[in-house]
Amino acid sequence: MKLSEIDTNNLDNELIKKVFFNVPRETYHYADYVIVYGCHIKELLDERLDYTLEVLKKHDFGKIILTGGIGVNGKFNEAEYMKKYLLENLIDESKIVMENKATTTEENNLNILEMLNFDLVDKPTNIVLVSQEFHLSRIMLHWLKLLDNKNIHFYYDYVLNSSLSYEVIINEPKYLELLKVQLEKIKCFINEGKYADEKIDI
Repeated sequence: MKLSEIDTNNLDNELIKKVFFNVPRETYHYADYVIVYGCHIKELLDERLDYTLEVLKKHDFGKIILTGGIGVNGKFNEAEYMKKYLLENLIDESKIVMENKATTTEENNLNILEMLNFDLVDKPTNIVLVSQEFHLSRIMLHWLKLLDNKNIHFYYDYVLNSSLSYEVIINEPKYLELLKVQLEKIKCFINEGKYADEKIDI
């Protein structure tokens, strides 16, 4: 079964795990770029920032890209908020690249692609994407469709023990509804040709 074929109304725990909590994690030692995705919910954004500090301490890296402007439901500039946090935690400002205009995840990626010309990269480049796992599932599908450059290898790194982990979500009806909305968005973007339509093994 492909993602586009899933019946949102029959989104059970097994499918939730396959669609949103099945993001591949690989070992990496160096990142040319660490991309941290913004969020208008500060609790989730703080989780990402705390985890980003762990990533930066454990790995050699080139640049940190902070993404997010003021989203539709937002009240603060996400990238600016993240920059302030990282500077307060002694991250070198010269390492930070700002993408502070986007209002959606898809705009984040498109702006980054334009800013850094990833499609023209002609040498092996490691890019680490940081968010919560359920969010990275969308990010991954977008990049798979957006960029075809064999020189770039994406690594997906996510917050462990998040307040929106798989265990939390399957036990909270309000979060199940949230994931149904997310799945409908994914299916819509697949139909529009913006996301890759991946096979789900069930």
